[in-house]
Amino acid sequence: MKRIIIAAALALAGCSFSPPSTPSTVAQATVLDEKIAIGAELAYKAARLAAETGVDAGLIKGAKADRVADADNRALTAVQAVRAAYRAGNAASYSATAKEAQNAVSAMLAAIKG
Repeated sequence: MKRIIIAAALALAGCSFSPPSTPSTVAQATVLDEKIAIGAELAYKAARLAAETGVDAGLIKGAKADRVADADNRALTAVQAVRAAYRAGNAASYSATAKEAQNAVSAMLAAIKG
């Protein structure tokens, strides 16, 4: 009886008990998720390199440097959230964090240009 109640509660919460259609479906989704995480990390590293180069060249200084540093911190936090969501295997949070990382890196690049 306890199992039926738990199963009903999970069903009402939107949990699915159906297995994936094929093992290759799972593998393809996993590879795609991994590529998204790697893409987020590489985009951040490229933006970070652009920021460091701008600072070293003396093009980013003063208030602009502060804006870039704040954007850098937000982008790093967002990329770390993508890593954590990927490790947790949480599709909903993974999708949201991947989008947030994309936005944060774009904001960092805008701050560098700005």
